Amino acid sequence: MEEQDDQESMTVEDFGGGEAILEDSAGSETDDQPAHFIGLLKIGEETWEYDGVKRAFLAGMKGNAKDTQVVAIYKNSASTSPMKARFAAFKSFVKLVSQKNGGQGNVNVKYGWYSGSKEEISQIISHGFGRCNGQSHGVGVYLSPTSFLLDRLESSRADENDLRHILLCKVIMGKMEVIPAGSKQRYPSSGEYDSGVDNLEAPRRLVVWTAFMNSHILPVYIISFKAPSSTTLLINRMNEIRNLGFVTVSALHLTMVKFLGPAKGALISRTYDDFVKRKLTGVQLFHTVRQITGDDQLLIGIFKSCTNKRVGRALRKTCAAQAAAELRRR
Repeated sequence: MEEQDDQESMTVEDFGGGEAILEDSAGSETDDQPAHFIGLLKIGEETWEYDGVKRAFLAGMKGNAKDTQVVAIYKNSASTSPMKARFAAFKSFVKLVSQKNGGQGNVNVKYGWYSGSKEEISQIISHGFGRCNGQSHGVGVYLSPTSFLLDRLESSRADENDLRHILLCKVIMGKMEVIPAGSKQRYPSSGEYDSGVDNLEAPRRLVVWTAFMNSHILPVYIISFKAPSSTTLLINRMNEIRNLGFVTVSALHLTMVKFLGPAKGALISRTYDDFVKRKLTGVQLFHTVRQITGDDQLLIGIFKSCTNKRVGRALRKTCAAQAAAELRRR
């Protein structure tokens, strides 16, 4: 009965803006479930719960929402003994982190996206997390905050029915520490910290250490959907940046190194060297750069800065030429 109470109190953020909260309702479930997602309950399309999660997901898809179809949403109902045990473990660690950090307000439970193949997500639901999926800012399990769904989508894989699947999880972050780009850290740097992020003010990567991956992460929903391929999504981003104006790769590289600082700048330089040596294609270069910068808008901002400098130089040259011509006429 205690587990059921916990399930009914779960909430998921309304990504559409504001602080509206959607709460689970035990009455919103149906018994329809796919064979590969045993133990999950399909949410009825006519319910407000389905509508809220769908709106949240599509908001995260941003400009790709119009080409995305939500096919089904499933909820972790803790219907099996292992699932109940993971619910209980999560609840226990919420209390433990709260006590360690001095109060309930310091548990810092967030929501995060985790994507993978149908087979991997099925295994996670049945047996828990079994691997690290990131190492750009330490080695651990990476999830993306609610508004950065597209970061996770690049690692999703379509199944035999051309469906992709993504997990929405509750994550105990506790006290977070910044993990610099390129770090090989695998554990908290001290007992003071519980998790890692790439940026404290606006984290894009939620890093849960391997030792905590099955106690600090609780899968809540699976969204099954059809969407443009990862390559198409990447090309869409490239086209958006190209529309800002032409700039050479070398000029962009130099601007990014200066803009991002030493650690990320070094990663960018190594990536650019691989591109020059033809070890990477242009698409692979862009994909890697996006992973390093961690923010689409940041990358676009850098591109604009680089483009504006190029335009500014051209304008100054034009003005200088006009001034010189005027002097010769005199």
